Amino acid sequence: MKKKKTQSPAPATNASKSGSNILVDRGNLVLLKNSSSIVFTFESADLTVDADSTGTKVHPKNMKDKVIEFMPRGNGDDLPIEVIKAAYRNVTVSTNIDFKTRLTFGEGVQVLRRTRGDDGRIKVEEVLPSEEPVVFEWLRMNNYNKFIMEIVSDLKLFYDSFVEYIFSNDGTKIAQVKALETCLSRVSKYNEKNGRIEWHGYNADWPRKAETETVATPLLDRDYPLWDLKQRMGLYPNADGKKQQGKDRIFVQMLSVPSPGRFFYSMPYWYSVFRSGWFDFSNFIIDFKKNLLMNEMVPKHIVYIQEQYYEKLYKNAGAVDPKDKLDIRQKFLKELDDFLAGKDNAGTSIVSEFTYDIQSARERKDIIIEEIDKDKKGGDYIEDSEESSNVLCYGMGVHSSILGNSPGKSKTINGTEARELFTIQQALSKYEQLLCVQPLYVVKEINGWSPDLEFSIANLQLTTLDKNSGAVKQTGIKPDVQQPDKQ
Repeated sequence: MKKKKTQSPAPATNASKSGSNILVDRGNLVLLKNSSSIVFTFESADLTVDADSTGTKVHPKNMKDKVIEFMPRGNGDDLPIEVIKAAYRNVTVSTNIDFKTRLTFGEGVQVLRRTRGDDGRIKVEEVLPSEEPVVFEWLRMNNYNKFIMEIVSDLKLFYDSFVEYIFSNDGTKIAQVKALETCLSRVSKYNEKNGRIEWHGYNADWPRKAETETVATPLLDRDYPLWDLKQRMGLYPNADGKKQQGKDRIFVQMLSVPSPGRFFYSMPYWYSVFRSGWFDFSNFIIDFKKNLLMNEMVPKHIVYIQEQYYEKLYKNAGAVDPKDKLDIRQKFLKELDDFLAGKDNAGTSIVSEFTYDIQSARERKDIIIEEIDKDKKGGDYIEDSEESSNVLCYGMGVHSSILGNSPGKSKTINGTEARELFTIQQALSKYEQLLCVQPLYVVKEINGWSPDLEFSIANLQLTTLDKNSGAVKQTGIKPDVQQPDKQ
């Protein structure tokens, strides 16, 4: 299951030439004229399949004398880009990601101070810019709220994000932080001596230009980034008990939502929508209904084909050129159309191989043929559309009603239910919010900001209309309410 992914030839997108069996060819969906059949290709089932353990050895453009092996992400080292493309193809998936990103951002970063009142209770109060002008100037200069949106977007899509720390020339202060796009980031193979991943690679075109355009930057220890950074900058004793500042002035920290069994990169749980086939099925319903209406066609069969089946045909024929592959594909579709349409084939069978995918724990059948109810003309697929939309929302941890009615029947919820669903969704985003402000605690340590300062993402807490505003602002940090010890 670890064969390198190859790009299928781009077929015609409109009606084919006269005499062809193909009425419409849109890549993953084909309408066959003679048999009135629909051929649908599952494209996303292998989208998130892991690559093997072999990395790409590169000479970084910023250190030509060094060779670093960077680990691929996905079967063709293009998983992040493919996931982004897939998300934009599906209205439910893209909307869910956008909703979860905006929800996690809340009202942006806020600066707080933890103090002890006269009664001995711990209080958390919002800090004014006039009280900490250096801190607020640093936040403004680094456009930190935009930085948060970039970090959250990557965390929701990939469970990984990358922060770049840029020091002043003298190495005493962190002057800037930047969010490095996860889709353009890779990490190096671990050092066999210490077991640590030591390098971050940044490239705008993985994997094609990996060997010539990659910029390598030291990657901070993923478990103890602050400890590692303070050692590198001479602020904490190293293994020899000495404080020695290195020459590097730029470092990268990896922020991740942990995934069991993953070492180099995380794997979001919501990727199950790809592996399960529900993502493809949702897209199929849209294409199916659109082409059904455009061509006024009543289909008799739906044929499901794994994308890898075409690759087998190309390999058996020794086809490499895209034109040859297209000819083989169209020949297969013609034979399939003739088989389904021919009267002489009534009652006959087609034999197709299947394999068992260990990673997804399911059977993989190359070809599945299903007969369509003759009474279905398109409208009855509304329930299928509703089901696929709900399954995608469930897989991504979003209640479909919180964004509006799901497709199909009218289903509404009252204000109390919507408010509680919103609150639950916010609570589930707490860990990502903590990751967004983690760089600020690193900067606080290095730049010498007040130790009483706290940072949090402000949440918008919905209330009932009798509270006038309809919403209140929540800091996200709870003060200590314990009484002091009495002497």
